[in-house]
Amino acid sequence: MREIGVLEAKTSFTSLIAEVERTGEEVLVTRRGRAAVKIVPASPQRRTRSPEERRAIAEEIIAWRDAQPIDSTLAEMSWDELKKVIRDEDRHD
Repeated sequence: MREIGVLEAKTSFTSLIAEVERTGEEVLVTRRGRAAVKIVPASPQRRTRSPEERRAIAEEIIAWRDAQPIDSTLAEMSWDELKKVIRDEDRHD
């Protein structure tokens, strides 16, 4: 967690907020060397992932998808037929 003094936080507040939103990292604001307040993202899941992180996630999803067995019955259905099957299954659950 990054620490920043009150004066520096005051002079760069807008960019500080943007940084917390972008990175998701909390910032501790200190006064005379003591913790005063903590700036935290309102929604931690909004953190922007790096291109490398996004690529790694995509590769994991693709590997998982490729490892799944293919149901030949479903593969031959049209999109409208698939939606009907899904809706029918939801009604029976």
